[in-house]
Amino acid sequence: MLIFGLTKRLPISGSCISNTFRSSHIARYMTQVISEKTFFNRKRELAEFEKAFSGDPEIHVILGPPSSGKTALVREVTTRGNFKPLFLDGRLGQFDSPMDSYDSISIQFKTFFENQRKLLKEINATIPYFFELNLKLFDKKEREITFNSVIDLLNKITYALPNQNLWKSYNIPPPILIIDEANSLNRLGYGSAKGEILLKTFLDWLVLNTKQTSRFHVVLTSSDSLFFNWIVNRLDILHATSYVVGDLSKEEAEEYFEKHVLPQHGCKELEGKFDHVCKITGTRMLIIDKYVKEYKNSKRELTASKFSVYELEYLKLKRGLYPKRLKYSDNFDLPLWTDSDLIKTMKALLKAENQGYILEDDLIDVIGSDQINSLQNSKYAKYSAILLPKICQIHGLPELPNEKHDQTSGIKSCQTKSMTRILD
Repeated sequence: MLIFGLTKRLPISGSCISNTFRSSHIARYMTQVISEKTFFNRKRELAEFEKAFSGDPEIHVILGPPSSGKTALVREVTTRGNFKPLFLDGRLGQFDSPMDSYDSISIQFKTFFENQRKLLKEINATIPYFFELNLKLFDKKEREITFNSVIDLLNKITYALPNQNLWKSYNIPPPILIIDEANSLNRLGYGSAKGEILLKTFLDWLVLNTKQTSRFHVVLTSSDSLFFNWIVNRLDILHATSYVVGDLSKEEAEEYFEKHVLPQHGCKELEGKFDHVCKITGTRMLIIDKYVKEYKNSKRELTASKFSVYELEYLKLKRGLYPKRLKYSDNFDLPLWTDSDLIKTMKALLKAENQGYILEDDLIDVIGSDQINSLQNSKYAKYSAILLPKICQIHGLPELPNEKHDQTSGIKSCQTKSMTRILD
């Protein structure tokens, strides 16, 4: 579903996040997967992304909650289409050090050049080329990888690649660089001035090869919506387009439940009962599948209160009432909210549940700006997407007062029940 128009509304669930990179374009893509082996075919969304990736090169930022199908959707579009995808995965620590970055980037582009070497040689022999074709880009091995080694590598890749015109003229699948969990890029800048320079150089390199020289598209995915603010602070907003991969609509989720999950697990007795199941799971495929698995393993006696997702969310909310006890190895900032702040916030969220969104300013009025930011920046908020979704920092949500939302986050469903239980 594509929606146009902007305002400052914040959804309670993770099913709607707006595009604020462009002044007028909001794109919401509803899709969901369980694993790379299972892809729920969403023809319209696939067509929209294929169209976007086939246009003039630019930076695409794809946001969405964990397990919302971002990576699978991008892989499906780029591997089946007329592209040569180059994948980097932030989860694997590929930006933890200059050596990790150098190895990851060089391997992807070396493979690309090797696959295209023969064809590029043939083209170079028949027409005057834009610049000298460098086919020995990776033949020389670096003795020691430094920050400067990575910067030199980026420059070599830029000078070696043709722009989009050549790919199109000869119907050659162009490269498309995909960085999964791109929020890990900030590790490049940790702890040193040289690291910060390398990070800035890399981001400038992305802009250079997209907007300025039209060499390839860049796709950045992230489950961390704070990545939105981070990338906006470092890139001109006109250099990128953002999208959101959210949960399925109820109709789509029911189709997945009836035609895919139940036959797989042999739970025919649940046929026609999706309305009941949806109240527990919401419309996220991963959670639907998890519920049916647990239902089967419990000998068909699973109750909502015993569903593992509900139990985990209840415990997280409960721990949030004791913020001074929260300890995280990668977050040294002490929580700034109190148990009273959290209770007030839960009441405000439950009160706003039916309208489907809550204004960030309203939450600030309830407990204060510092407390809101603290909840957003903590691991606690990260894993409790309804309690204080990180999308609270994303402004510009669509004006939808009359639209009925039929997507429901499974995390939202469980957290709503958990908050109600805590407040009772």
